Amino acid sequence: MDKLIKHFNDIDQSFKAMKWVTALALGAAVVAMLGTALVFISKTSSLTDTIYVVDRGSAVMANRSPEDGYRDIEADDHVLRFHELMLNVTPNAESIKRNIDRALILCDKSAYDYYMDLSEKGFYQRMISANITQEFVADSVRVDMESYPYKVTTYGKLYLMRESNINLYEFESQGQLVEVERSPSNPHGLMLEKFHVTRNENIGSRRRN
Repeated sequence: MDKLIKHFNDIDQSFKAMKWVTALALGAAVVAMLGTALVFISKTSSLTDTIYVVDRGSAVMANRSPEDGYRDIEADDHVLRFHELMLNVTPNAESIKRNIDRALILCDKSAYDYYMDLSEKGFYQRMISANITQEFVADSVRVDMESYPYKVTTYGKLYLMRESNINLYEFESQGQLVEVERSPSNPHGLMLEKFHVTRNENIGSRRRN
């Protein structure tokens, strides 16, 4: 009888030990799951703080600040890209049309009006017939992100390069940026409005080497 009682006591102790082991295993599993979840959330959060800014057709990784400070970078790049497409001119009709079409996606009708005004004055035809290249080089872009729409002023220089000489022009334009839906052709989700040139002044020329 004593042996039987001892046997049952051993079984009871074994069940109790098994319960503790099972409880510890479950606790460890819960801790592991919570740890995995925390790591996943941390990784996801760090990924959402990383954005890609398109710079002249190339994706550049940038970090987003809690205050969305990265929007300044996108605004600057949008404005610069528009000016490069709109103002860089080669003596090739197909190249001019291709760049203008891409520029018009980034701006409202004011860009089209600017293009048509130059066309009617024979600007592009003269560039082609005289084999002249125009290159825009930005000095700075100022975007006021404190008010909406965002006021924009762009400063730069235009180089008109002929076979014999280069004419230099001081350039300035103004406009405003509004938010629009992002798309492959407009990755920043911005639209330049009321674009107009406020200065395009010849400041000198030099002979080409």
